[in-house]
Amino acid sequence: MTGMPSLWAAPNLLSFSRIVAAPILYALVVAGGRYGFLVAAIIFIAASITDTLDGEIARRRHLVSPLGIYLDTTSDKILVAVLVIALAVMHLAPGWMAAVIVAREFLVTGLRSYAAALGIVIPAGGWGKAKTLITIVALLLVLLEGDARAGGWLSSQSAPGSWLLSPLGPFTISAWALLIAVVWTVGSGAEYIREAIPLLTRPGTGVVSGAADDP
Repeated sequence: MTGMPSLWAAPNLLSFSRIVAAPILYALVVAGGRYGFLVAAIIFIAASITDTLDGEIARRRHLVSPLGIYLDTTSDKILVAVLVIALAVMHLAPGWMAAVIVAREFLVTGLRSYAAALGIVIPAGGWGKAKTLITIVALLLVLLEGDARAGGWLSSQSAPGSWLLSPLGPFTISAWALLIAVVWTVGSGAEYIREAIPLLTRPGTGVVSGAADDP
């Protein structure tokens, strides 16, 4: 950290835009409509891109701050949690999958807060970063399947519309992708707990190297 940038700094605004996008996505998914899912998918892609942009801008312009880190991690969790709940409400994602994803976010956030109170820094790791990418791709595929099922733009396309609706074994492609995301979510959470708990029992400051969590 090299300074204390304003609340209105570009990285903070980009992070905050994901919080604003969350209820919009929920409304689009729950309302349905012919193009609601497609619009939601476009907004979700744009919001996911800001997740990379805010960090890059903050580092290049030396605008990294505790507030920026908080907004970055919190906005990501809000965006994913709200969207997966909306998809569960519309029966496009199994409720238990949504519960696992949301519960993991609460668990990891609680552990990070506890570690911070002890002066321990837990950085992002490979499992967590991979989990973020896998979850984004899975949720995007579910949104696109929703568009195909709702008679949207993809319903008139032989590909990829038909691919998204055709079962691959017991599930569709998007359901398989979401299942992989859930498995990775559980795995990254388990690694995070394994790395964090031993140090959380010790007072003082330190860094957990290789711990898994979202950036």
